Amino acid sequence: MNTQPVIAIVGFGALGALFASLIAPNLPFENLRIVADPERVKRYQADELLVNGTPLTLNYVTPTDTTTPADLIIVCTKFYQLADVLPLINSQLGEKTLIASALNGIASEKVLASQFGAQRIVYCVAQQMDAMKNANQLIYRDHGQLVIGAMRHNHDEIARVAAVNRLLSQVKFPHSVSDDMPRQLWGKLMLNTGVNQTVALYEGTFATVQQAGEARELFKAAMREVMTVAQAEGVTLTEADFVQWVAIMDALDPKGMPSMRQDLKAGRACELDLFAGTIRALGKKYGIKTPVNDRLYDGISKLMATRALDR
Repeated sequence: MNTQPVIAIVGFGALGALFASLIAPNLPFENLRIVADPERVKRYQADELLVNGTPLTLNYVTPTDTTTPADLIIVCTKFYQLADVLPLINSQLGEKTLIASALNGIASEKVLASQFGAQRIVYCVAQQMDAMKNANQLIYRDHGQLVIGAMRHNHDEIARVAAVNRLLSQVKFPHSVSDDMPRQLWGKLMLNTGVNQTVALYEGTFATVQQAGEARELFKAAMREVMTVAQAEGVTLTEADFVQWVAIMDALDPKGMPSMRQDLKAGRACELDLFAGTIRALGKKYGIKTPVNDRLYDGISKLMATRALDR
């Protein structure tokens, strides 16, 4: 009898490919599924993934290929793609299937809970990784970790977190368990709002905000606006949190790029509304001014418009 878990990954950008590369050595081939539509499956199969230059053969499946449910589904798309992949997620569901969303922001879990039931959701944050993916090539220096935890600390949610903790430990996936998941989620949003948008606006790399100068000050100022909005939402981000998240960013590969910069460079849509859009909307809700995120939103919007005209 096969006692190994079945893990399905939905979304095969840098994060999904990174996660697959970390899990694959510790699971039978068929127990790790990369779920995609038939066109993408054909493309992935034709162009074998190269992980830091080393080929990795993975199990790519379509929804109709699935005969048994997954134990865990890890969602790794961008937020604006979430509605499109709901059928892929649905194809992997069984009675006891759990779902962890590694998407940026603080909204995807609500979408997934409304679609598939809150009893399936395990909150998580992907952090400390610097993976970049171009076509079939995945490059990274730091694989980071997945942080999981309970939002409300009720018995059922704690049990789900414990189940995912056991599963991730079984496949030797780098992770930890947080005892304050709301603060963890908002801390990651704080970092993303600063680093993703600033590096995108300056069309740079992590080095752009790791060295002293205007860009680094803008990065930090954007983070501090998130701290103020989080407080209004009932989540306290401390100065120690601020220092910790800046240190996480400072430790990343200076040559790496956050996801928004990668998306804009490749001519893809980006998650501007998930970062500055979220903070600006909450600022209006609570009467909090957000001039830094206003500047980032306007500047990146103009950059996107210019890129669109150039194509």
